[in-house]
Amino acid sequence: MAYVINTAGAGPNGENNAFTAAIASFALEQMHESQGLVDYTRVVTSAQGNTYKVPNFPALGFQDYNPSLNTGTTGYGDADVQNPAITQKEITATPAVCSTAFDIFFGWTSSFELAATLGEEIGGAFGEKVDQRVAAAFLGFKATPGNTVAANADGFNVVTAMGAMELQKQGGTTAATDAAFISNTVLGLVQKIKQNYVVGRLPGTPIIVLDSNGDDTVVGSSMLRVLSELSGGAVTTVANSGGSAITSLGEELLATGTLSNLYGCRVIFSNFLSSVVAGAGTNGEIDGVATPVLVGGYMHETAIFTLLKENLEIKVGEAPFGLQNWLTGVAYMGAGVADPRRGGAINIAQA
Repeated sequence: MAYVINTAGAGPNGENNAFTAAIASFALEQMHESQGLVDYTRVVTSAQGNTYKVPNFPALGFQDYNPSLNTGTTGYGDADVQNPAITQKEITATPAVCSTAFDIFFGWTSSFELAATLGEEIGGAFGEKVDQRVAAAFLGFKATPGNTVAANADGFNVVTAMGAMELQKQGGTTAATDAAFISNTVLGLVQKIKQNYVVGRLPGTPIIVLDSNGDDTVVGSSMLRVLSELSGGAVTTVANSGGSAITSLGEELLATGTLSNLYGCRVIFSNFLSSVVAGAGTNGEIDGVATPVLVGGYMHETAIFTLLKENLEIKVGEAPFGLQNWLTGVAYMGAGVADPRRGGAINIAQA
């Protein structure tokens, strides 16, 4: 991850300059070597204030032109001026801090190793905090199945908001309503996401974020479920036992925690998905009743913006009474949906 770390607060005696710089260096190394959800978003900064406004222009289309009809709104032929209204999505950054302390005797111990440990810990924690903000942004997508569409000038409907996909628990039945958005297997879900991605006319490879830490005693995490499905049950879950050898895709998942190409999609598993309760209704909600769900997402990399108002700033100083040193990391960040046409939520049943 491409971040810049600022250091300040060298301590009252100036002895912490090199120590602070070493912590910052190891933190920067940790962030560069890590890979998280933020890598699949558009990272921006704001010069003023704590918000970033993303303008959204409505989808434009070319209509067939007949110069002799004079029925359009331009005054020439049948051409129409398409709606030029611009909407704006606002991404807001909020502060986050991480603070710890260590005793004053670091200068008489392996201070370089202590700096490495502290740097790696605070750098990893910063990366996780950014990913938590990105995962929470999935709640900004349309919450129910079914795409929102509007007529376009070219005569074909255009998707204005991608519908939520839904992953039922193993063995669950899929309702006929919005069946294209509901699956009781992870592999089936990925296939339907790829189909809807094409329907939405989105470019590139879909990025799918599912859970890696679901309650395996009830429904099984999506990571273990897809591993079981890929391996024919060689890796067991609550509803599947026994099976054959692990496939090459299963090996990739075990080695990297991701699937780089599954039905033309990149699948990532996260620990930071938000938990909500889906409302009961007839629009294809999971099982048609209120149920706990984790909210993942599928998206193009321009669907979510990550705002880094302030990158990680590390400060080291001496605590009162002189027996401890404090270490504080300060950040100012936020994430949000910038364009609902370029991604959607994934409701993952947890009961």
